[in-house]
Amino acid sequence: MSINWGFIGAGLVAGKALAPAVESARNANLYAVASRDKSKAAALGPEIAYDNYDALINDPKVDAVYISLPNNLHKPLAIKALKAGKHVLCEKPLAMSYIEAQEMFDVAKENNLLLVEAIWFRWHPRTIKALQVITAGEIGEALKVDATFTFQNSTFSNYRFDPLQGGGALLDLGPYPLHLLAALAGVEQPISLVDVQQNMSDSGVDLTTTVKGVCGDKLAFNFHLSFEQDPKQEISITGSNGQLNFGMNDAFTNWKAASSMKVNGSTDDFAALDPYQLMVEAVSDSIAGIKSWLPSADESLFVMSALDQIRTGER
Repeated sequence: MSINWGFIGAGLVAGKALAPAVESARNANLYAVASRDKSKAAALGPEIAYDNYDALINDPKVDAVYISLPNNLHKPLAIKALKAGKHVLCEKPLAMSYIEAQEMFDVAKENNLLLVEAIWFRWHPRTIKALQVITAGEIGEALKVDATFTFQNSTFSNYRFDPLQGGGALLDLGPYPLHLLAALAGVEQPISLVDVQQNMSDSGVDLTTTVKGVCGDKLAFNFHLSFEQDPKQEISITGSNGQLNFGMNDAFTNWKAASSMKVNGSTDDFAALDPYQLMVEAVSDSIAGIKSWLPSADESLFVMSALDQIRTGER
């Protein structure tokens, strides 16, 4: 069974990553794309291009909608699509707040449809293996997570620099390490903040956020996120009896390139692949009734709650 996908938004991620992923997927078809610039929608090669979002949402041939738009538009368009009977794969962060995300999941549940956050690195075999290694106790009990995700973002006209559209390094980059934290600690564990440091832009978004805290009783975390520093992506998970590391500056965004991780000094290599394709296939399988792993609503809500807590500095 092939799932007909409709994309809302024809930007960089949709064009560079998701469209090829759908085309390569064994169970998906890029049926429609909607963009305010119809030529951009058509350039992704769908069967039909629209110049408005409602037309795509109301197209009866669309089974699932992928939303790749500024963060403030996630909730209204996801809810509109869910009420129209479409499953939804929505870019991270899922919403602007925990309350918004909860409203979205409530609508999904009411309509018996999937709402999935497109946190694509969670489908990467390296991430999956890392979690299996930790569950198996190969580094002992996980005690600390250090994560860095920085790059220089100079596209100042982009929504990422507009607070009303959900801009800022925390909302853009924070979901990555926070989803990892949820997978390690479990979504039932509360977060206690120890320190939050931010450098704010003139427009009112955080250009850099550094946050230290504890999840549950023991798992400490230290996350460094920035739009204004040299590119760096690293993950280090320290256990009671060892350490696991992702290096090579691809800890969160490895795409179509070989990768590796170190466990207690030994290197484990992974072949190049497309985790976007794995994500599309998993969601499409789930829509077709074939059991496949997806991030749970509780995991996405854990992440949104943590983002809210960090933004307010609530200890």
